[in-house]
Amino acid sequence: MNDTTKQFTNRFQRYIARKEKMDSYADKLSNLRFLFFLAAASLIVLAFIYAGKVYGYAILSISVLLFIILIVKHDRAINEANRYHKMAEINQKCLQRVNGDWTGFPDDGHEYANPHHGYINDLDIFGPASLFQWINTAHTYHGRKLLEQLLANPDKDIENIKKRQEAIKELSSELDFCQDLQCEAMDSRDFSKSPEKLLSYAENGASLFKWTWLKYIFYLLPFITISSFLVWYFGRLYSLYIPSSFLMIQLLINFLGYRKVNTILSNVYTYKTWIEIYQRLLAVVEKQEFADDYLLGLKSALFNKGESASQQIKHLDKIVGAVAFRFNPLVHVLINNILFWDFHCIFALEKWQKKSGASLRKWLQTIGMFEALSSMALISQLNPQWCYPGFETEQLFVAAEDLGHPLINEKDRVVNSLEIKEQLFIVSGSNMSGKTTLLRTIGINLVLAYAGAPVCAREFSCSIMDIFTSMRISDDLNSGISTFYAELLRIKMIIDNSHKEKPMIFLIDEVFRGTNSQDRLEGARNVLMNLNKPWIIGLTSTHDLALCDLENDKSGRIKNYHFTESYSGNEIIFDYILRPGRCKTTNARYLMKMVGIDLLTH
Repeated sequence: MNDTTKQFTNRFQRYIARKEKMDSYADKLSNLRFLFFLAAASLIVLAFIYAGKVYGYAILSISVLLFIILIVKHDRAINEANRYHKMAEINQKCLQRVNGDWTGFPDDGHEYANPHHGYINDLDIFGPASLFQWINTAHTYHGRKLLEQLLANPDKDIENIKKRQEAIKELSSELDFCQDLQCEAMDSRDFSKSPEKLLSYAENGASLFKWTWLKYIFYLLPFITISSFLVWYFGRLYSLYIPSSFLMIQLLINFLGYRKVNTILSNVYTYKTWIEIYQRLLAVVEKQEFADDYLLGLKSALFNKGESASQQIKHLDKIVGAVAFRFNPLVHVLINNILFWDFHCIFALEKWQKKSGASLRKWLQTIGMFEALSSMALISQLNPQWCYPGFETEQLFVAAEDLGHPLINEKDRVVNSLEIKEQLFIVSGSNMSGKTTLLRTIGINLVLAYAGAPVCAREFSCSIMDIFTSMRISDDLNSGISTFYAELLRIKMIIDNSHKEKPMIFLIDEVFRGTNSQDRLEGARNVLMNLNKPWIIGLTSTHDLALCDLENDKSGRIKNYHFTESYSGNEIIFDYILRPGRCKTTNARYLMKMVGIDLLTH
């Protein structure tokens, strides 16, 4: 058991033990509450019978108070047990990631998949068995969206990448903080959906009434109505019709305003659970001490107008909690028709809007960025031996020592060292020898590098480039597009981008595999000639060994590399090691024989 596995195993076992202890404590409190109820009820009855009402009411009051205390303690114990359960689940998932058992995680970010993007589908960035599925610990809409942005369209300014690197480095050493942030966001279903309706309301700033003075009616009229009833009841100075008339006016106002008031309060109340979670997430960030300037800058956005964001959200939560009386019909009918409860809830919301509404989006984006960065930090927490890449602008290159694919489990991963410097690589090799995996390995590590995350290598450095791939090509029957034509369109996209004369790297797997060998070879040559530009580096894999002759091109930029295999009886042995030069072996006949296809030609 390595240190990483041991760390997460210990954490998992510790939280499971705490959960079981808290469950036991909650059960004891539940039993105690039941016994206390029986004992208190008996004592109260005896007190009323033998000691009189004074003692009876005194014991009743004390018993109710103590019973409430037991209820609160029991609820806290249950909540604490649930929290330990979630923390155990978080660490169990970390162990699953370490052991390679993470492909069943439900959130794979499949909605972000885009076949028209330059690389995300070919490099397994989103969807089943993807990079997103492996690293994502974000639960909020903005957290998942910002992680998607870092993986698909990161800011590739070197200084900004370095800022993210330093932030991720600090977070990788703050495991408790990262897991607390994840834990607090696990309470609600559908929490990843957009809160845009809530944000739109918060930023709207529109008042229920155009004239502010109208609000005073909702304070004055209840006072008049209640006072008139009191005067009538105690003084009998006038008819009941007078206070009843005031009450009827209030009922009419409530009736006329019901539709608009109900729409506003119902929409806001929909987010009650989310608001509670946002408040807890903000509190987690606010209490954490950071040393990194980038993280301190993010945190500073949570303090304005003399109050922290969590305090301001907590105030919103209290207002929304007051709206909950709408779901207690007996209480709501009374307080709403006498006190204009719903209107006062809206007035409180409008006051909160003016003070804090414009900041809500920024607060949620800040939470999201901490979630996204914490997801990146998880990579280092799981793989502390991986490196943070360096960047240069003077040349176009990728250089790596012991480079591996991050989504392949460590026990199965084979690493290679390579340096692509102002060059194009033609990678040849037999079927299943590792060509496609090499291309994906380079691409996905560049994605991580530009996001600011650690990469699966002992050393890694590169320049800043646009990434374009052509690997996983399929037909589109609905549009009448064949596989070959779909690949043509993909290659055209890459070549069109090359005309922008911006630094780029291409990763093309088996170019034009959907056509005959002669056309495939001619097409591949033309593609490489189109992409043989000073501002471009790249790799293409091939089975066509004649394509390797392009190494003799006068530009001197094209180099051959290959994978090979060895044979032992009926077994093919791949070592997945990249070697210079062209491939000299084929294995189609051996593979056919291995799967039981008779070889009838020689």
